[in-house]
Amino acid sequence: MSEPITRRKILVDYRIRVSRCEICGRRYFPPKPFCDVEGRRSRIRYEDYFYRKGLFYSGAVIRRPTNRFSYLGSFISCIVEFDGGVRTPGRITDIVPDEGEVDVSEFIGREVVPRFRRTYVDGESGLIYYSSLAFSFADDYYEYREYKPVKPSEGSEKPGIVGYGVYIPKFRVKNANPAMGGGVVERAVPFPDEDATTFAVEAGRRALIHSALDSRYIGKCYIGSESTPYAVKPSASTVIQALELGEPYEDGFFTGGLDTQFACKAATDLFIDAVALVSCPLFKADYVMVIGADNSQAAPGDPLDYTVGAGAAAYIFGKRDVIATLDHYVSYTSDTPDFYRRDGEKYPRHGGRFTGEPAYFKHVTTAMKTILRRSGLKPGDISYVALHSPNIKYPVRAALSVGFTMDQIRPGLVNRYLGNLYSGSSPTALAAILDIAEPGDRVLLVSYGSGAGSDAYIFTVTEKVEEKRDRAVSVRSQIENPKRRYVDYATYRKWKEASSV
Repeated sequence: MSEPITRRKILVDYRIRVSRCEICGRRYFPPKPFCDVEGRRSRIRYEDYFYRKGLFYSGAVIRRPTNRFSYLGSFISCIVEFDGGVRTPGRITDIVPDEGEVDVSEFIGREVVPRFRRTYVDGESGLIYYSSLAFSFADDYYEYREYKPVKPSEGSEKPGIVGYGVYIPKFRVKNANPAMGGGVVERAVPFPDEDATTFAVEAGRRALIHSALDSRYIGKCYIGSESTPYAVKPSASTVIQALELGEPYEDGFFTGGLDTQFACKAATDLFIDAVALVSCPLFKADYVMVIGADNSQAAPGDPLDYTVGAGAAAYIFGKRDVIATLDHYVSYTSDTPDFYRRDGEKYPRHGGRFTGEPAYFKHVTTAMKTILRRSGLKPGDISYVALHSPNIKYPVRAALSVGFTMDQIRPGLVNRYLGNLYSGSSPTALAAILDIAEPGDRVLLVSYGSGAGSDAYIFTVTEKVEEKRDRAVSVRSQIENPKRRYVDYATYRKWKEASSV
C-alpha cells in the first residue's frame, strides 16, 4: 500500500473518523471533503467514534479469508451502525465462530464497542496496519465506561498519579501444574490481532477515562516494553495518534513520545521522569502518560512458558486531581546479565537459578530496604506492597524477608491469575492496590528489570481516589470476569506466535 493511502487510512481508521455536513446534517464514512447534497456550499465538520457504542447492523461468517487475514481463521464480518445513521464496515474480534452453522441474525441489534487491533501485516518485513474497525460486544468481557473529560481542578503540592488503566485480554490458558510456574495458576493470552501496541492503546484509553482528562493535556507519552512490534519505529507514535495525545496540529500532535527498554522495569523507570517533567517550568504541558505493555515472550517448553502473560497498565502523572502523591524514590542498578535477548533473536534466554540470586532478590530487597531507611519508615507504616512478580514465590519471599506481612503483600499478587506481564507486571499490581486503597494509605512499589535493576517508590493515596473509582475497570473484575474464555496450550502457542509477527 502506498504511503499516502496508508496515512489516510490511519487518520480515518484509528478513530473511525466521520464527516458531517453542518448545513443538512448528513454524515459520511469514509469521510468526504464535501456533501453530496450541498456540494460547494458544504460546511464539513469531522467527528470521531473512538469512544462511542454502535449497533450490530448485519454481518456474515468468513470461513476462508484472504491471505492477509488468514491468521484470524474464521471470523465475523459486520456492518456497525452508529447514532445519526452512520454505518461502517468492520469485524467482530475476540470471538471464534463455531465450526457449524452460525446464525448471525442473533447478533443484530446488540451493542458493540470499537477496539484498537491489528488488521493485517504486510509480510515479515512490511508495515503493521491497525484500526478501530474491530468491535467487541458491549455485554461481553470488556466493561464499557463513558469518556467524559472534565476541567482539572484541585492542585497538589506534590505531583503524582492522576489516573490509571489496565487492559487484560479476554482469553486465558490454565497451568495444569501451577508449581511449574512458581504458583501461577493461569495466564492472559493475546488474541491473534493483539500485540503490545494494541494493549498500550487500550490501557491508555482506560487511563484517560479514569482520570476524566482531556487527551490534549498530555505532553509526553512513554511506552516501556520488551516486545514492541517494531525494532525501529516507536509504538509511542501509534499510541499518540490513536489516543490523540497533545494539542492537535494538522495531522499530528504537539506531544513527545519514546519507547524504552529495561526488561520488566522499562515503564516504572519512567515514573520519576514523568514526575520531574510535570514539575519542570520548561515543560509546557501538565501531564505525562507512562505505559508498560508486553506480549511476554517465551520459547515453547521453556520454564518461562509457564509464567508469561499479556497486557498493559497505563498511568497519567500530573499535579492536579492527584489520587496518589509520589513521596519517595530509590533506584538500584548493576550489570547482572540474568536474562536477555540478543538483537534478532525471537526468544529471551535466562540464567536458571541465577535469575533469583543475586539478580531478583538482591536488587528488590536492596531497593526496599534503602527506600525505607531513607524515608524513615518501617514496614508497619506501609499499607500495601506491590512487587514485580515473575512468579508468586519470588515477591512473597522478598517482601517477607524485609519484614512485610502477607496482608500487605496479597492484594498485589494478581499475576497468579494473569501471568508475568513483564513491563506491565508491577504497574498492574499497583493498580490492583489502588483499586481498593483508602485515603491515607501508603503503597510501596518495587519493580525489577533483568540486566539488572529495581525502582522503589512510595505513594500516599489521597481522597481523590474515591471520586474516580467508579470510572476504573478494576484488575479484580478482569481476573474474575465470568465471560473470560479459556483455550488449550496449542491454541495459546498458535495465537502467541501470530500476535508476535
